[in-house]
Amino acid sequence: MGTITMSYTSFVWVYVLLLAVLSVFAYCHIPKSLAIIVASLRMTAQLIVAGYVLLYVFQYPHWYFNVLYLCLMGGYCIYRVIHKNLWMPRVLRWLTGLSILGSVVLIILFMLYIVIEKSFLNPQFMIPISGMLVGSTLTGTMLGLKTFREQTQARRAQILVLMNMGARPRKIMAPFVSTAIESALLPIINNMVSMGIISMPGMMTGQILAGAMPNEAVLYQISIIIAQCTAVALSTFLLLHIGSQLLWNRQLQWTLD
Repeated sequence: MGTITMSYTSFVWVYVLLLAVLSVFAYCHIPKSLAIIVASLRMTAQLIVAGYVLLYVFQYPHWYFNVLYLCLMGGYCIYRVIHKNLWMPRVLRWLTGLSILGSVVLIILFMLYIVIEKSFLNPQFMIPISGMLVGSTLTGTMLGLKTFREQTQARRAQILVLMNMGARPRKIMAPFVSTAIESALLPIINNMVSMGIISMPGMMTGQILAGAMPNEAVLYQISIIIAQCTAVALSTFLLLHIGSQLLWNRQLQWTLD
């Protein structure tokens, strides 16, 4: 099986598909046409720049390039989570960064050295795996925090009643934490159920297009999905399980408005 290449002339034709999206938006009076155009152009620019950066990194591999790239991905992920959850107090923001980076780095090292048996210094494996794990952790953490915030706001009266009855903070928060973690993992679980029958996963498709045998691509895809699930579970558990206890003062009073 040979590698499939695409010319720039052929690539440009893919943007014709956006006309269908814009047509749907226009027909349904959805005021997001400019947003989809800007998002597409931004995505194109970012990926082209990333492609040339990775080309240089792959040609001149050094450990500090890998660390820098991971820090950039992790830093942007943390920024996005915090920026979308400005309600979080400072201590919870620090915990967000530690839980995301800690979980992702741990799973990356496990995947590289135990599962794939490649060095952290190998950018061909380290950077794509890091990107997929960071991306899924971003989505999962955002969903978990959103669910946690909505649930605690909707049931604030219940929290105050339980607090006045003398219930411990950990016991009060346990149902909210469990619901939030379930919400964070739901997209990955749904993907697991449909993969191989309804959908063909991105990493597996990419490897097959690059010339890998399908049976080999399957092993990598399964490994990555399980790694993503684990990273999301660990990051959201650490953040919400510990963070929910930090939302109480020394008098065991709920501090989140």
